[in-house]
Amino acid sequence: MVSEGGFAHPTWRLVLPFGLAYAMSYALRTINAVLAPELVAGIGLSAAELGLLASAYFLAFASMQLPLGVLLDRFGPRRVEASLLVAAIAGCLISAMAQGFWTLWIGRALIGLGVSACLMASYKAYRMVFEERLQAPLASTMLVIGSIGALAATSPVEWLLAITDWRGVFVVLTLLFVGVWMGIAFGLPPLPQPSAEHSAPGQLWSQAAQGFRTIFRHPEFARMFPFAFVTYGGFLAMHGLWLGPWFTEVEGQTPGQAATGLLILTAVIMMAHLGMAYLANHLHKKNISLNHAMHWGLAFMAVFSGLAVLDVWPHPWLGWSLAFVSAGVTTIGYTRFAAVFPLALSGRATTGFNFVIFIGAFAVQWGIGLLIDAFVALSFDKPMAIRLAVGVWVVAQVLALYWLIRAPKHPAGPKPV
Repeated sequence: MVSEGGFAHPTWRLVLPFGLAYAMSYALRTINAVLAPELVAGIGLSAAELGLLASAYFLAFASMQLPLGVLLDRFGPRRVEASLLVAAIAGCLISAMAQGFWTLWIGRALIGLGVSACLMASYKAYRMVFEERLQAPLASTMLVIGSIGALAATSPVEWLLAITDWRGVFVVLTLLFVGVWMGIAFGLPPLPQPSAEHSAPGQLWSQAAQGFRTIFRHPEFARMFPFAFVTYGGFLAMHGLWLGPWFTEVEGQTPGQAATGLLILTAVIMMAHLGMAYLANHLHKKNISLNHAMHWGLAFMAVFSGLAVLDVWPHPWLGWSLAFVSAGVTTIGYTRFAAVFPLALSGRATTGFNFVIFIGAFAVQWGIGLLIDAFVALSFDKPMAIRLAVGVWVVAQVLALYWLIRAPKHPAGPKPV
């Protein structure tokens, strides 16, 4: 374990490769918001197909979350992440060569599979190397680096589209992923070996399954499920895809203006992560429950999202910025959920919670596309169809928050966050 004053290895040699990998994963999560007009024009996608295509990332990503904790414990973060990044490289290559929807979908799914360990592998590595009091600052650092990756997937991608097409963008992404893979495979300092207690695969998977059964049967899982699935997952779905069509179709902006709007909103999200780290520390010193802060933040998120849908603001960037600032409290969900379980289950609790979030992102992203097509079939024009579909998500946020606050509590109650 490394202390703050005497690192056994330079910190940047550990943080930078993992940080770049996570930045790439975040960029690929959100890039379809900018590429959407190009993909629709080039492949001829419907709204439902666009939603299903973009959500393939989330489906593949979610499918890895349950086994991921076990794999990280058994094989270590370097080996697991380097192996998975090969799938991301293949996914970008397939996407660059795709001629139809399903080939694009397979490429997108491989990308989601390949980047599924980028954040959790870093947390595992930091846990192995750095002392406990450095974990929260390192976690916040990763979220900020990830937001920088999302920033790079907005206006910079739009500028790149001025000199190439969407296929060229995926070629560039392939080359960047190769560089990231080399950093993980060869650039990391030596890490502690996985514990010998994980040497029996059959016993390991049996214990993992038992742990997940304990987590998924816990009353707090039922309480947090709608929030994770609808609110947090929907936030990722909006940021990752549907805000792009919102700006171009509903607000009538050009693709360049929409990319600028997404750049601004992503910067807002990054600032919200930084602000949330400060707020959490401040509330902890004041002995104020983060649960209450989370409830109020989610209430503001629902209100501001609804006002953005109703177009009450002088500019759409303002309305969605207010909603996304409030969405900064969603990250408290990880801490709140893991705090209910003993330390031995905390890793599986985090990956289990992550699984629900990304399955929710898949469902909401595809579901909004299905709703848009359904409203168009009911003779609504495309801008109104998008507005109504996003409005359904806002109503679902309110219901999820009501359940989070009012659902029956476990007799012992969750541990204070």
